[in-house]
Amino acid sequence: MATKRILLLDGPMLTAHFWSAGRIKVEGEFSHEPVGLEALAVYLSKHRSSLFYLLADISEEGFQLEDLPYVQGADRNALLQRRLSQYYYNTPLSAAISLGRAKDGRRDEKLLFAALTRIETFTPWLDTLREAETILAGVYSVPLVLSECGPQLLGESGPTLFVSLTQGGVRQSFFDNGKLHFSRLSQLATRSLDEIGRTCANDSAKIFQYLVAQRQIPRGAALRTIVLAHSGQIPALQDFCRNTGELQFEFLDLVATSSKKGLKDVPADSNADKLFIQCLATKTPAQQFAPASETRLYKLWKIRSVLTSAAWVVLAGCLLYAGKTALNLYELRDTTQATKALTAADTQRYNSILEGLPKISITPDNLRALISRFEAVQKRTPAIEPLLMHLSLALNDSPRVELTRLTWKIADRPDAGEKGAEDAKRSAAVAPVAVTGNWAVIEIQAQLPLGLVSDQRAQIELIESFATRLRGPQTDVRVISRPFDIESDKPLKSIGENGDAQHADVPKFALRIARQL
Repeated sequence: MATKRILLLDGPMLTAHFWSAGRIKVEGEFSHEPVGLEALAVYLSKHRSSLFYLLADISEEGFQLEDLPYVQGADRNALLQRRLSQYYYNTPLSAAISLGRAKDGRRDEKLLFAALTRIETFTPWLDTLREAETILAGVYSVPLVLSECGPQLLGESGPTLFVSLTQGGVRQSFFDNGKLHFSRLSQLATRSLDEIGRTCANDSAKIFQYLVAQRQIPRGAALRTIVLAHSGQIPALQDFCRNTGELQFEFLDLVATSSKKGLKDVPADSNADKLFIQCLATKTPAQQFAPASETRLYKLWKIRSVLTSAAWVVLAGCLLYAGKTALNLYELRDTTQATKALTAADTQRYNSILEGLPKISITPDNLRALISRFEAVQKRTPAIEPLLMHLSLALNDSPRVELTRLTWKIADRPDAGEKGAEDAKRSAAVAPVAVTGNWAVIEIQAQLPLGLVSDQRAQIELIESFATRLRGPQTDVRVISRPFDIESDKPLKSIGENGDAQHADVPKFALRIARQL
């Protein structure tokens, strides 16, 4: 089974998600600039065997409802393509969704023509996917995903406005009898709860007026409005979304809904992107926007999957036939006895050949002595594991110290590689340990939290505490470098013109740990 990866496009940025059994992991974010497209190409090349789904959450969408005579086959395809070219002549990313047939009259078919109207937004991404020979399953939009999973979320039939929050903004989707009619996205400036609440209330009122003007709902009737939000943010949204004679608000818990859909990563806020990705991965809509040329590799993958499945079926048949043949072997007892006799004769001939081979020039006692010496040499082989374990325990006890680099070696002295006799004397004065024999030496480079960049005393205390934790009867520890020079003849360095800590000013230091083997 091929792995699934969803590329979420919410404007100028494209985010790659890895989906596996209800868990969603963000693997990268890419911009539409040349650098971002090159990074996307590298990412696609690493996962060439995965299935990719492009999910768009943008405001450049178009929806048209129309009743057409019911036709089938090639005539229906030609009719739908002609209508799509009339409504959306400037984009190939379009689709026709059937909403069912009328129950009376000539039983016309109600169709929803949808499209992603701004092809310039998708051109660089589709070109990159095509050049990387990516297996693109299709181009989808959040409304298409809602058209598949929306009826299960809405429950009751009738006109319903479904409001959800995504990274792109607040989306309002109108359903009638469980069928999607249109959807629109309102972008947000600050994404604060107050802005989200006002946008939900104001846009719902505007959509109600639009539906009344289009006669999709009767005048005087209240529109059922469902708001999908996190349980912790529902009380704040209720202050803005109050029931009126036009709108009747209902709130749907995003956490509970995500759990029902099999999503194991619980959302931390009202952002429903992960829920829509889960719905797309588990219940992919039948309709998608990409033309056949973009999904050619996906069709080949499906053909290859069918052939592979057929091969497994053939293999299973072969195994059954082999089992039947194995049962017949029990009837060939005479042949088995002859084979045993032949095997015995071959074994006797093999033993005679072995006896005729020349003997080795070492006695069994000498061979055992040689093996014992080899085992003794193996036991004297230097081992670095105890010292690494000691360093690991010290790092666990000092969570504020972050290890950035580690090098180790075997040396004759704990201070091997240092220049100058004065440093060697200073190291001996700090920890008077023996200097003969083999030593396991580890040099580490680490850094302190950025918040300590202006507190040099705290830096010294944290470094000394970490060195004390490492130092022991058998362990020699020495601070090689500190975040700043502490000698009296060294000038002090400021952390910036305005005193702001930058990432380049992260306090760094180096230690040397040595232990005799």
